[in-house]
Amino acid sequence: MATKEWEELQLKLAGVSPYYPPLSSNCDKRDSGYNWYDLCFNLESFPFYTDTAIVVTSWSGQLRWLRKTLQSYRLTGKFVILAYDNPFYPFDPSMLTTDYFLKNMPRPEHYLMAHSVVVKHKTIDNNKRTGWFWDAYYAKGIISQFPNIKYVYITNGDCILEKPEGLGNLIDLLGDADFMAGQSEEGRTIHSADMILKVESFNKLLDYMASRHKVSIWGSVSVECLINDALKKVGFKVKHAPQQPIDPADGSVDYYCRLGVDSTFKEIIGFRNLYAEQEHRENNALEPLPKEYFDNFMNWAYMPDNQKDNLCKYYDTGDRRYLYLWWSIGEDSSYNRIYYKIEDFGKEPIYDKV
Repeated sequence: MATKEWEELQLKLAGVSPYYPPLSSNCDKRDSGYNWYDLCFNLESFPFYTDTAIVVTSWSGQLRWLRKTLQSYRLTGKFVILAYDNPFYPFDPSMLTTDYFLKNMPRPEHYLMAHSVVVKHKTIDNNKRTGWFWDAYYAKGIISQFPNIKYVYITNGDCILEKPEGLGNLIDLLGDADFMAGQSEEGRTIHSADMILKVESFNKLLDYMASRHKVSIWGSVSVECLINDALKKVGFKVKHAPQQPIDPADGSVDYYCRLGVDSTFKEIIGFRNLYAEQEHRENNALEPLPKEYFDNFMNWAYMPDNQKDNLCKYYDTGDRRYLYLWWSIGEDSSYNRIYYKIEDFGKEPIYDKV
């Protein structure tokens, strides 16, 4: 069983906790209490001594969340694999610049917070569907090297665990079932954003998906459709989470968890879909997520361009006129949108809620 000191060392190595004073690359003992040999003998064989892998599929559009979300996965104490989509295209010169690389690839903090990072080969069509499969399939190759891994939690880079210490309880709830998703209905959709699986079931599911991806089709097939097909063709014992996130407006399952309502996965591991929550807040003129969920690297380089002159400035200044500007963009579709200037909401900064 891991000691408290070992757990603290893990978090320092991940950059989650501050490593101060810094340790140079020699073997002298520093004020931190550790030397190079301590790190070597205590940390290098970690993948052989964990029962669970967390696969975080991600792409450049999720970099704004990734520092915060990866940190939550690292806090579980499990083996974290960042499976990242290749964002480069050789036929577009603008994508081959250093600036594009900095804005579209993980940075050192991300590589530290994940135990392993894998980048799939270049795929062209339908990044969300095809990309997810290949991200997960490459991660499967890493997991297969460690027979000690018995469970896989697979999620997306814009989803977070507010209660990372609860992952073991989620595994207990899975019981003898093959897998369980946070949002699912019998005979209908099983959502892929947060699934806990036994490793054998993870392998079978990905192998079935691979059989379908060997022959590419235009537009691909959604991950959720492939999961349902696998249930029919391969056969799995599926457990549905006892409490689904229910939309109070119509009683339907809130598959994207945009409302943040109570659910089994929220109660046990604090699951939240940050992208869906933020989009819902934009479209319904609600307060945005707190600034600390975002990464303002290089003056908000990871944020969408259409949010840099409104939401980002609100986070920087607290001036609610920029918030109103952000809401105005989310209020209408791009077909009939009215474009406002900051002065349309007042000539002076507004810091108090109206």
